[in-house]
Amino acid sequence: MGNVRFTSNIKQWTAETNKKLDVAFLEMATDIHRTSAMLAPKDTRNLVNSGRIERVKQGHYTVSYGGGSVPYARIRHYENNKNPQTLRYLEKAGDSTFRNLKRYTRGL
Repeated sequence: MGNVRFTSNIKQWTAETNKKLDVAFLEMATDIHRTSAMLAPKDTRNLVNSGRIERVKQGHYTVSYGGGSVPYARIRHYENNKNPQTLRYLEKAGDSTFRNLKRYTRGL
């Protein structure tokens, strides 16, 4: 019997899969941002315009609202007597995007 040789490409496969996952997570974050902007209160549009997507590290993105000109973003997420239908706009957007998880991960 002859020798058997096995060469593994696991490092290359892992790197390619991580790149694909990073793209999938960015697409999810973009959809969460887009959906939450539609659900957020829009009186002056300052809150909607303050939304941003930040890359923390590979495969990890955050979607957030607020900042210097919109210190009330957190309050509007949890409390809004004037427009109660807009409560938890970011959470609702994340939930609706997560329901379509297969759409983002196909081909992996």
